Amino acid sequence: MRVLIFGASGQVGLALQQTAPPGIHIVAHDLAETDIRRADSVRAAVESTGPDLIVNCAAFTNVDAAESDPESARAVNGLAPGTIAEAASGANARLVHISTDYVFNGEASTPYAPNAATAPLSVYGATKLEGEQRVLRAAPNSVIVRTAWVHSSNGANFVKTAVRHLTAGKTMRVVDDQIGTPTRAAHLAHAIWRLSERPDARGILHFTDSGVASWFDVAQVVSATLEASNRLPADTCVRPIPSSAYPTPARRPAYSVLDKHDSWQVFGYVPPQWHDGVKASVIGLLNA
Repeated sequence: MRVLIFGASGQVGLALQQTAPPGIHIVAHDLAETDIRRADSVRAAVESTGPDLIVNCAAFTNVDAAESDPESARAVNGLAPGTIAEAASGANARLVHISTDYVFNGEASTPYAPNAATAPLSVYGATKLEGEQRVLRAAPNSVIVRTAWVHSSNGANFVKTAVRHLTAGKTMRVVDDQIGTPTRAAHLAHAIWRLSERPDARGILHFTDSGVASWFDVAQVVSATLEASNRLPADTCVRPIPSSAYPTPARRPAYSVLDKHDSWQVFGYVPPQWHDGVKASVIGLLNA
């Protein structure tokens, strides 16, 4: 199977390359190889690769920066996925597109099902939702995989930030009223590879690690893992604060837990608990 990855240097793109099963030939493209904002660039990449599967991991992921630069966010998150889907359809290639829990407004009190009503609060969420819609219109056999709070030992993510601050002896003040589920990039990559074996799967699926957490919970696990590794300086701790004490340009959903049990059956994979994934990312960072 020939697999073309867009956004290959991001967390999920790297994890896909690191976890690829035998028999997979990967062509890894990032901005240097393909500008997904340009239809001619995308078509050229698809035509030259001749992929069986395309995985679009590319995204404008700076949620706050998107508020002040909505055009750039829309170009990457909203328009480019449709361009990729059109090229995939024309080449008879299957497309898996990565999306986000931020398409929801966070007003629910139970996990969001894949068919739940969307109502994004931010430019980032709105542009990601537009990307989903364009993908499904241009290539109805595609799969949208919504995920949340992705972390790894690579790239920019909350776990990496927490490790940097806490090992430097800086006490962290972390919001405890935004609820979701952290997802280790390697677990998501494994799910996508399982999905590659399911040509009948299509539409919107949800995937995160197991369990539910606040950002404060995540920071506590980072702190405990550092302490167990003798890497937490004395008197360094994590303190909970409400979101109102940490205003940001973009609004975040207060509750963005995804209902993924039916999706896990499609993947044929139930991932580990979120805290195990966070520990693994912390240990990977310490050993880097």
